[in-house]
Amino acid sequence: MTDTHDIPPDAPIVCTIRPGDDEHAIVDAYRGLFAEAFISGQRTEWGVRWTFRQQDDIETQVRQQAAFEQGCCPFLRMAITVADGTVVWDVIGPANAGAFLDEYVQLPQTAFGSVDALRDRTIASGMTLNDQR
Repeated sequence: MTDTHDIPPDAPIVCTIRPGDDEHAIVDAYRGLFAEAFISGQRTEWGVRWTFRQQDDIETQVRQQAAFEQGCCPFLRMAITVADGTVVWDVIGPANAGAFLDEYVQLPQTAFGSVDALRDRTIASGMTLNDQR
């Protein structure tokens, strides 16, 4: 899972999420996933890997969340695999996204704080918000 050839190594770390409603919906979806089925997360050489228990509609939820993230954060790539009772979500980022990915891997803990604090942490990690979709 190191195929990042289609991501420019200096891709702009920009997200088109809209402050307010979009943020709350995304964070709520993450909270649900992490509370319901999260097993583990780790920072990898190429990004972040989260593992979830395969139960009910978790695969569908992970795929929906990954698709949303891909839509608002074009500098990321998503890969979902299902095996041995788990759903593995790999988030792959460019070389210049290291600080952001270091923060992103902590999302299973930080998502349960305030949306404002989460936004501030993300911006401090080098993410720019551009809600001009």
